[in-house]
Amino acid sequence: MVDTTAARPPRKIDPIQYEILRHRLQSITEEAATAMKRVSGSPVATEIGDLNVAIMNRDGECVLIGQYIVTKGSTLSCVVKDVLANYQENPGIQEGDGFLCNDPYIGIMHQNDIALVMPVFYEGELVAWVGAEIHQIDVGGPTPGQVQLGAKDIYGEAPLMPSIKVLQNGVLLADVERNYLRKSRVPDLLALDLRAKLAACNTLIANMLQLAERLGKDGLTDFLEEILNDAELLLRAKLRKIPDGSWYSRAYMEFDDNIYPIVLKLSKSNDSLHFDFTGTAKQAPATINITFPSLEAMLSGTLVSTLCWDIPWTTSGVARTISIHAESGTLVNPNFPAGVSKSTTSIGLLIMALVGNIVSKMLLASGTYTDRAMGGWPGSKAQEELNGVNQFGVHFGADILDGMAGGGGARTFKDGIDTGGLVGAAKSSISNIEQYELEYPILYLYRKQLADSGGAGMFRGGNGIDRMYVVHDVEGIPDVIMHSMGSKVPATVGIAGGHPSATNQFYIKRNALSDQQLAQGELPASFEEVAGEPEIHGNMSHSSLNAGDVYRSISNGGGGYGDPLRREPSLVLEDIAFGRITASTASEIYGVAIVGTSVDLAATEENRAAKLAARRADSDKPARVQAQIKLESQKAKLFHGLLIGIGEDGHHYFYCECGCTIAPHGAEAYGYMARADKPARESGKYVDPYGKGETEFLWRTHYCPHCYRQFDSSMIRIGDDSLPSDHFHNLTSLEVGTRM
Repeated sequence: MVDTTAARPPRKIDPIQYEILRHRLQSITEEAATAMKRVSGSPVATEIGDLNVAIMNRDGECVLIGQYIVTKGSTLSCVVKDVLANYQENPGIQEGDGFLCNDPYIGIMHQNDIALVMPVFYEGELVAWVGAEIHQIDVGGPTPGQVQLGAKDIYGEAPLMPSIKVLQNGVLLADVERNYLRKSRVPDLLALDLRAKLAACNTLIANMLQLAERLGKDGLTDFLEEILNDAELLLRAKLRKIPDGSWYSRAYMEFDDNIYPIVLKLSKSNDSLHFDFTGTAKQAPATINITFPSLEAMLSGTLVSTLCWDIPWTTSGVARTISIHAESGTLVNPNFPAGVSKSTTSIGLLIMALVGNIVSKMLLASGTYTDRAMGGWPGSKAQEELNGVNQFGVHFGADILDGMAGGGGARTFKDGIDTGGLVGAAKSSISNIEQYELEYPILYLYRKQLADSGGAGMFRGGNGIDRMYVVHDVEGIPDVIMHSMGSKVPATVGIAGGHPSATNQFYIKRNALSDQQLAQGELPASFEEVAGEPEIHGNMSHSSLNAGDVYRSISNGGGGYGDPLRREPSLVLEDIAFGRITASTASEIYGVAIVGTSVDLAATEENRAAKLAARRADSDKPARVQAQIKLESQKAKLFHGLLIGIGEDGHHYFYCECGCTIAPHGAEAYGYMARADKPARESGKYVDPYGKGETEFLWRTHYCPHCYRQFDSSMIRIGDDSLPSDHFHNLTSLEVGTRM
């Protein structure tokens, strides 16, 4: 471990040359990803960018990853380390070799993510590794696609492929490739994507050899090590500006009629982070677990997105700053043969949202980096996989990934980005509708941003996506597998009193819109305009679509920030004008009275006063009462309205900007606050609108006991206790970085 208290050791490479070459290396990753997209025939790669590449040192440490799906870059390191550990002598590692892997217990997130890694040799010596990874539509298993519903363990999912040599002397091994392709329902796409990954790796190798020519063998290895060291040193320096403390977060997974909590405690000490998953549920039989190597890769990858806004995407350097505790036999460290086929779009996204939430709590406490905290980005997405015969009479498999256009989390100073995407997927996108309609037998009726789907707040979470389509030009699609998390309880939460986003939802109206109706110009603009009763599907459902059936899904937006009653009325008016929220949300959640095209300020003030009075009337009174202590010295402003300061008695307290002394500083602040428990649907128009989760979950809010400003908003399973301190940061060192 690097001694971060000492001065940085002298660089072995000239600093100016170092910066030029580091930026060149990042450009090389983009060039390789572009090559992969151009060769692939799958919309997953060509349109969406559900892929990534990585450059690694000779030990397999990730030096730089591309700016696509971050975990598809960080997990490549696990494959290289597996090859180095097992294949040095037999079958050997030579120039021109390539190794395939999809084994989650080695480190790939799930079986549909296929990695190709290749060594880089210069002057006969191994100097680096490169890798590429794409999500594959189908790699075998009982059920088409990734979600192996009904699996009892990993043997009921897609087959495992530990690292295997598929390339020798630069040539694909025909027997290995044939065996690989034989398992898939769409072997042509699989074969083309294999060549796409090979194109990416060859692009990386060619550029790396040019660097080796310029720097020399030792110069190249020194250069890669410098990048790793820089990422670690820069992140440690940033962490030292944040007060030490502990923060907590929790999420819930719905699967097979069971609820699986994921509990996370983040402890920050000096320049290190410790992630503790104690309290997380025992492992599920299949589908939703995540292996420990994948968890390690995911955490470093998520921190790249949440903490390294000014640090290169060097996941192995970032990983040096963290430690992890995850009990064996749990969702986050399952024992073989627990299944993991949906780990990316279930527990993977949920953990990324958890980490984003808990890091934001830490940033709110920092004083220095408060403006970098955000409400939640999507903790899941509504997604479906289609399988059948298309309009050209050819078998097809499709991943419809529109749900990747989730809403961005609200910031402490600005609204979240509508349909902003996912955390850790900077350059990924969604497909053009026309591309889907060209390749698959569907016809979109609309795809749009959904008003009111982002979490309400002083600053609003970005809206998610709403889409509706029909089967077109075929009699039906026999396999439609809908899957998400966060259908009963929001997977995307707000922060500092901000509301959660919409839940993910799937609906079908049967025999509701024929080709004849469409030909006559009948084109419904909303699901409500389509005749019939909706068939409501849960977070994992295997169904079918026939001609005339109308399919709709809603994917979650971003979490809000701060009390919605603190939002500027002019921003609410603007939201209505641009269709971001509806008039009912403006009135019921924001308390803003709109008359024509303007705000009635007097009526708004009355509405908000009435809502504060309702909070007072409907809330449980604090379990403890804090005597009022005069504030002598403000130490930190954690977020809008909440302060930490030294009282006249010399002790630290939480204060509200209204002048109220809320509680002694520490983990039990919630006990001194008013609390209300309500159905989740009261938090937003599209939060569990049919009340599917009302018997299991509730929406809990905490208020200042004097002015009833909303300081916390969380989803909680009925019977569970609030987490210690939650947003009320239990800081153990208040002297570092807390001055505003």
